[in-house]
Amino acid sequence: MIQNNGISAFEQADMPEFSAADFDGWEGLSLEAAGVFFFMFKVAPDAADFPLHAAPDEYLGYVVKGGGTLYAGSAEAKTDSIEFSEGDFITFKPDTQHAWTNGDSETKILFVRAL
Repeated sequence: MIQNNGISAFEQADMPEFSAADFDGWEGLSLEAAGVFFFMFKVAPDAADFPLHAAPDEYLGYVVKGGGTLYAGSAEAKTDSIEFSEGDFITFKPDTQHAWTNGDSETKILFVRAL
């Protein structure tokens, strides 16, 4: 909803695409509004593994559909893993190395970060 010349109005927009670092089978959509960043990963059943990486921000993830394996570790190697599935919440502190492997079906994960 927006304000236009003192009158409120509805505004509709398509979600912009979010680059998933060009890993096969990974797609994303993002939306930034009101100081909150949302993006949704849609991961194909045959998606390539998403390698170890980190972000400088804190994130909250919600598994909307599907599941797989989340890995922890250092920039050099995976050191631990946990299975995730539909309905799970996953939190990431800043600069935490992690990697992903999708399960046997399409997975959707919604991420949120404060701006």
